[in-house]
Amino acid sequence: MLNRFSRSKATLPVFAIFLMIMASSESVAVQKLDICYNFSCKTKQPIELSSEEWRSVIGWFYPTATDAVTEREQLRQAVGWLEVVVGRHTPTHRDKGLNLEKNPEFQGQLDCIDESLNITNYMDLFYEQGHMRFHRPVERAYRRGGFDAHWAGQLEEIATGTRFVIDSWFQDNGMLPYIAKSEEWHDLTDAQILLFRIND
Repeated sequence: MLNRFSRSKATLPVFAIFLMIMASSESVAVQKLDICYNFSCKTKQPIELSSEEWRSVIGWFYPTATDAVTEREQLRQAVGWLEVVVGRHTPTHRDKGLNLEKNPEFQGQLDCIDESLNITNYMDLFYEQGHMRFHRPVERAYRRGGFDAHWAGQLEEIATGTRFVIDSWFQDNGMLPYIAKSEEWHDLTDAQILLFRIND
């Protein structure tokens, strides 16, 4: 099920090389990104990924998905791997799941605002470059519970209009993000989310 957490980490160097080869026929330019971290985008750091690094990221979309379910899984893998690559250029490689420690002793921690802004930025690039064909990025999702508020990236399945959240906040840097239908994510009675049950 794609609406479950995964302990898998997108750090497979050999497979990443394979994906780079798969995407090598495509002309890939150096990619510039603005990365948010340190809570509420307190730090916004511009970075530049080499063409090889960006090729390794978009390689997760090869071979091209033939349905929306496959594309959402490709997106999870691409986002997880992109976090790893971005972590080579920023202190975000130190990011831990959740943000229970409001004043960490290190730079690079992300809260849900940082995570949602970064993921939205990533999806915009994937969509603009034609790597997402069954979905489009839309405005970030927001919910408020009795104890806290939460933000997440959000995409829409083009054929059906169904919306899904994509959320990296629960996991450490580079771990695969959580994807669920937005209506399920908004339902705060979902104990799977509230109790942070993590499943493959």
